[in-house]
Amino acid sequence: MKMATLLCATLPGPAMADVIACDLSGTPVRFEIDRTQFAPALDAQEPARRRVTTVQMGDARFPAEPIMIGNTVGFWAEGLGGTELMMIMQADGSAVFANARAGEHLSGTCEVVQ
Repeated sequence: MKMATLLCATLPGPAMADVIACDLSGTPVRFEIDRTQFAPALDAQEPARRRVTTVQMGDARFPAEPIMIGNTVGFWAEGLGGTELMMIMQADGSAVFANARAGEHLSGTCEVVQ
């Protein structure tokens, strides 16, 4: 029993995700980027992995697909009625959000808070 407890205490825990907090034209936005979701498959026969994050935007909460290209991060989500939502944060913290169907465009800043 002591050995099992010792092993559990020394095994590494799950990787922490980067928590992104934004102020986009006065609307608070928060989501996570779990970098382990972007790791390549260990085996070519492995099925494609689904990347998912939960976005809190104002009072709304919805699932989205995280985006990570170098130091640029963000998310893409399909909204009601076939709308597509996209938010991109540049390495300098500047960010833009677009809902093309609704003609909504927000801009502001983001930071990695954890």
